[in-house]
Amino acid sequence: MAQINHWKSLIDCDLSGYTLIIPSVAVGNVGQLACDLVISSLQMRKIALLYSPALIPVSGYDPYKIGSSSLSVCCELYECADRKLVILLLRAPLVYKYGQQFLTEVVDKFKADNIKDIVILTSSFAHEKKHIMTSPFRYVANELCTHMSKLKTLDWVEHESKEDGVKILGGGFASILYQIIKEKSVPCLVLYKFASEGDNIPDAYEMVQHLNTVVPLFDEPDFYSQLIHPVSWNLMFGGPPPRNIY
Repeated sequence: MAQINHWKSLIDCDLSGYTLIIPSVAVGNVGQLACDLVISSLQMRKIALLYSPALIPVSGYDPYKIGSSSLSVCCELYECADRKLVILLLRAPLVYKYGQQFLTEVVDKFKADNIKDIVILTSSFAHEKKHIMTSPFRYVANELCTHMSKLKTLDWVEHESKEDGVKILGGGFASILYQIIKEKSVPCLVLYKFASEGDNIPDAYEMVQHLNTVVPLFDEPDFYSQLIHPVSWNLMFGGPPPRNIY
């Protein structure tokens, strides 16, 4: 089968030993917003672009820097060398016909780059939460997950897996990607939150805080003071209504 993903490298980097974070386009876009927050806060640099027929074409202004001449596209790769972290950020859903091959090629590419592990961030429909008094967060980890020892010390709730595999309702491609990663024998952790559509910025902050527990990115004592609000969030819901309509 012909390869469908086409990478454009902007900066050559050795990704050996890095953690890769991939947000799934899901209910409330919690994973994407969390990655936006991490990229902005760590001032991560864009190192590659990805084109594929599996991606819905979108473009816009630089979401992290006002006055920048750089455009953002549907799928971009950001790197933070200090934290040995890369984020593959998607800004649109996958085209179903090509989705499986797209995700398989992504996993193959980063496995060949000798990354340490993959973390998938996503969300699930709030009404799917069956145990009301428990945490709104759930996790799934495969047998190779490098964070298992840490997870065992935390009071986190594990996803209730069924016999026919992991299903995260409302979680976009997260379940499919997890299965591909598992079959490719790459360490993987899925972190998701039950959420609804609306203002999901608070969900993003909580997700980054949970992520930071297992993948240290920020100092704990002054965690929130280190987070930088992306400029693209300033008009997330548009501007105020024009006064002349009243």
